[in-house]
Amino acid sequence: MKTTMKLAIATLSGLLLFSSMNLAAEAATSSTSGSNVKWKEIASKPKSESKADKLVKEELDKIEELVKKNPNDMYIVYVSNDLTKKKTNEVFSMGGSVLEFSTYKDYWNKASTLKDIVLQQPADLPEGYNFTHGEIWGPYSTELSAELKAEAKKLGKQIHWKKVNWTRANSIELEYKSEEHYIKFRYILEDKKDAKASKGFTYESADEAMKKFPKLSKNHEYIVNTLYWTEKGKYYSITTNPDSPLTKEDLIKLAKTMVKK
Repeated sequence: MKTTMKLAIATLSGLLLFSSMNLAAEAATSSTSGSNVKWKEIASKPKSESKADKLVKEELDKIEELVKKNPNDMYIVYVSNDLTKKKTNEVFSMGGSVLEFSTYKDYWNKASTLKDIVLQQPADLPEGYNFTHGEIWGPYSTELSAELKAEAKKLGKQIHWKKVNWTRANSIELEYKSEEHYIKFRYILEDKKDAKASKGFTYESADEAMKKFPKLSKNHEYIVNTLYWTEKGKYYSITTNPDSPLTKEDLIKLAKTMVKK
């Protein structure tokens, strides 16, 4: 299992129907990782290093040492622009905001500790399909920004950080493969302001996707067969490759047991 910080690639249906939600998620993650990298660059330039830069570097170094010991731990960091006199994102995260898994056992060891919704291996998974990859996304730094800034203000700090023990997933993706075919199960917690009303199953074939995006080739990552639905502010989808033998009815059957509530 490894910890990374990267942008999630939304499914085609997610892009079509929930683009505002996905863009918000990507923007949050982009600001998270982008700010972290930017601060490292600033703090690593000795010629232009100010007193503020030194203070920032010292604090980030402390966090990096903690992350080295426990890579899955997540830390949220606040660095005031008033201190640095630089226009950067003041709040960002370091460490395990996104967890990746190469075995279902490792995935479930973490997923089983989470509250609310988690994805599980469907009871009727087609024969020959094996788990290949899993991801769990924790909270975005933007969700924790106001709280951390308020704490910093109360404590009179211009640099403030703390460990985040997150217990709910913002997004989960599980991938299974059988030779050239794949199935991807996805869950996304929608932002409250973007949450859609509950809606039953909708199916869109790869051929229908091609008609909507004629400039994309059949091998493009967004040209997929997709079953999606929403329920109480939560978006779910199952995607398969264009040549998958699985039908809409097959995916609906999988959908009924892929969510553990």
